[in-house]
Amino acid sequence: MQDEYELKRFYKIFNKLWYSGYHNQRALAIYTLKLYERDYDKETWKFLIPKLKEVNDFDEAEMIGRIIGIISIKNPALKNEVIKLIKRKHVYYRRMALSVCFPLIEKKDWNFIFKLIISRLYDKEENIQELNGQILKEISEKNMTIVKKFILKNMNMPQITFDIVSNNFKDLKKMRKIKKIDDKKFIGFGWLRLVR
Repeated sequence: MQDEYELKRFYKIFNKLWYSGYHNQRALAIYTLKLYERDYDKETWKFLIPKLKEVNDFDEAEMIGRIIGIISIKNPALKNEVIKLIKRKHVYYRRMALSVCFPLIEKKDWNFIFKLIISRLYDKEENIQELNGQILKEISEKNMTIVKKFILKNMNMPQITFDIVSNNFKDLKKMRKIKKIDDKKFIGFGWLRLVR
């Protein structure tokens, strides 16, 4: 399809698939749009803006987020829009914003990536906690040191996030268990120490 249609012409096909009402056709629209990544520009972002509020599952949110990530590499000003997305109440927006991190990992844009993760590290939504773990795990494949430092600074991160990222850090798993045991010592009879 990419050979037959230039990106601007493909937008019409994307819309037909997107508004078909069928999940598989919507997924095909996003998947095919991803094939055009070398042609992305500001117009691609403008084209996607009205679609963001129509996303209706986590997979769509993640795939569109990854596309936005690729666009933001070419147009860094788009990062301001990503910051706005991550502050939105609806979980799909937050999922999109965090998924932007995946393409940015290749560019080692650590400052922006960690800014996004930290803003949602303690999100109550388990799906977001899981995504944070996946992002951190992928970062650790490029830079274990930066992830280890992040984990040490945020040892109280949600268990789901910690479980995913700590597979590569067995020593930190032990450390977290010890910390939990130490914390429990002050619960229950720990107050007796204060009375003596």
